[in-house]
Amino acid sequence: MRLRAPGGDAWRRARSLFRAPPLHDTYHRLLENPSERSLDRCRLDLPHDTPTFSKPVYENSRGKRFFSRAQAYRDWVAVGRGRGLAFNDGLNTCLKVILKIKDDADLLPRWMDYHGRLVGWHNIIVMDCGSTDEDYLSALASYEDRVLIFSYPHYYDTLHDVELNRDFYSFVARNCKYLCVVDADEFLFGYQDGTIGRDNVLKILSEGDAPIYPGTWYPNAAVPVDREGGGPWRRPLEFSISPSAIASGTINGKAVVRADICLDIKHVGHNLHVAEVAARIRPDACGRIGVLHVSNLGPRQARTRSLRHLKAKGAVPGDMPDAAVDAFLDDAMARGALAEAALTYAHAFRRAGEAGADSEGPTFETDLIAGPGIEVNPDFQRPIEAFDFSTLLPR
Repeated sequence: MRLRAPGGDAWRRARSLFRAPPLHDTYHRLLENPSERSLDRCRLDLPHDTPTFSKPVYENSRGKRFFSRAQAYRDWVAVGRGRGLAFNDGLNTCLKVILKIKDDADLLPRWMDYHGRLVGWHNIIVMDCGSTDEDYLSALASYEDRVLIFSYPHYYDTLHDVELNRDFYSFVARNCKYLCVVDADEFLFGYQDGTIGRDNVLKILSEGDAPIYPGTWYPNAAVPVDREGGGPWRRPLEFSISPSAIASGTINGKAVVRADICLDIKHVGHNLHVAEVAARIRPDACGRIGVLHVSNLGPRQARTRSLRHLKAKGAVPGDMPDAAVDAFLDDAMARGALAEAALTYAHAFRRAGEAGADSEGPTFETDLIAGPGIEVNPDFQRPIEAFDFSTLLPR
């Protein structure tokens, strides 16, 4: 009797029952395919298999063996990402850093270089808030194959609202252990064992479990100066660390939020501005994460940044020539026509043209932004160890 090979629809259906389902990985699908990126796709479950995943590395970090690479990959998507585990040499999902930015060509390269070394390019998400400046857009385009970039044509601070951006935050939270939202003038670092540095950040977050690490702002005490020939900021930079600077910086700085709670709070951004956030901050988590807040950039950049906020808020017409802004603001302020939030930026715009003095009080100097990943810094250690953060927290 001649045996015939099975065939037909019945056989194909039977084979399909034993065929492994495709791998799904929306994050890396969008990361590795720039043309497919849009915020509405964040809610989808897209098929993808990133070549950056290593079964042996992941098995080692997970402490578990898997029958196949596909099985390990699915476990990484479902479990490992939320734990921040390594999935290849030097690659993990411990912290996603979200940059909200608009038309900031001056700071973008410095910020990208610093945070690319801190978390890896795959952990950077850029939310571009309706930029039109050609120099900035050209600079941003040079990163599109390395970082995840979304168009977010809204006012910057809208991004901090979790409910308004729930699909986005749900998407990010599934893919990391911690996340934070920062501006282009904010550079994260960690304090551990008497040292400060970007290299400390992932150590703190991988070893810790605090719901929120409040990133304390440390404002720069003097305007950064470029080296001759347009090189990086002259090192070291000087930052304020008086008790009042630490207190204000902890209240107003940026929170690093554990991903599994981010949908339960109303705000991912400033530390103590929202009750749901403040209530989850533990005293032992304070002072561990810092933010070098390079907000004092000199008259030209300060006026440009303040004017950008004023136009985004509708306080100044978007097509108004820069030369006409001073007179427009004088009139609007005299008539009491500016809302409180806009008034803050109006004052900042006017003060930016004045010669500013360096901040008074204790400071520390650091090479971190343009230099090493970690450094011993007694001038930082002494005041931070002496400060009682519990006095700032809700009782």
